[in-house]
Amino acid sequence: AAIKSDVLIVGAGIAGLIAAHECLEKGLSVSLVDRDIEGNSGGLAKLAFGGMALVGTPLQERMGIKDSPELALKDWHSFAQFSEQDEWPKRWAEYYVQNSAERVFHWLCDKGLKFFPAVNWVERGLNGDGNSVPRYHVIWGTGHRLVELFLEKLAKHSNRDSLQFFYRHRVVQLVSENGRVVGCRSESEETKKVVEFEAEHTIAACGGINGSIDKVREHWYKPWGLPPKEILNGSHPYADGALHELVSNLGGSVTHLDKMWNYAAGIPHPQPQFEGHGLSLIPCKSALWLDAKGNRIGPDPLVTGFDTNELCRRV
Repeated sequence: AAIKSDVLIVGAGIAGLIAAHECLEKGLSVSLVDRDIEGNSGGLAKLAFGGMALVGTPLQERMGIKDSPELALKDWHSFAQFSEQDEWPKRWAEYYVQNSAERVFHWLCDKGLKFFPAVNWVERGLNGDGNSVPRYHVIWGTGHRLVELFLEKLAKHSNRDSLQFFYRHRVVQLVSENGRVVGCRSESEETKKVVEFEAEHTIAACGGINGSIDKVREHWYKPWGLPPKEILNGSHPYADGALHELVSNLGGSVTHLDKMWNYAAGIPHPQPQFEGHGLSLIPCKSALWLDAKGNRIGPDPLVTGFDTNELCRRV
């Protein structure tokens, strides 16, 4: 028999955990399915620095930073390379700049999180085509604390009995009836048995595609030419684009896969947990970039934190 709930969430990363929390707040029952082990709940967020671009926060005000949704939207348009067809990305940009202070900063503070008192200025663009003021807010305790907090909140929630976790389950099919998704089928990584889930609503909180180097190569940004011969995986190996394909096969909209976020400064992980495991280096602002022969990369200097996209293109 199928496992039934009001909401089925595929993916126990930070998006899935927060979605589950919000559903419990509304009194809904939740099935949370994830391919990884319980100890890795939170996915990549658990290992991430956890910075967020936020607009018009009290921290900015305290530092004398004059910001507004209007200025942030202007900055966003300066580097987003929107096309005329990008209706939904443009709407998202507008919604985000107008609501990030209330629905991210204050919301997280109300949950008991704190932010570093310094707001950083990153992605300002080499020629001013980026953030014109500092907006980069970092959680006290980084992404690890964000994940731990919501795991704690789920464990202690008054509706905790309405939440079921299913770890080591790989979703192999999204089930649809009359044009809408009504659940999924998953395969247990341990028993290899197929388990069926039914729900009124299904959320695909599947992360990106960067956990699959093959997918990264397939969707490499074409103006940059061919992808590098060597690419390290700084993402999560289960963020492999498989769920994106299941959504696409049902006619769901999956777009802009070439607009992925890659880093120029990476090294092989000294204690790799999977093949090709990489770490992103965060060098000082005055880092000296040299080619394989020891010559400085130029003529324009490579400046860390100013324009990560441009660093990737140049390297």
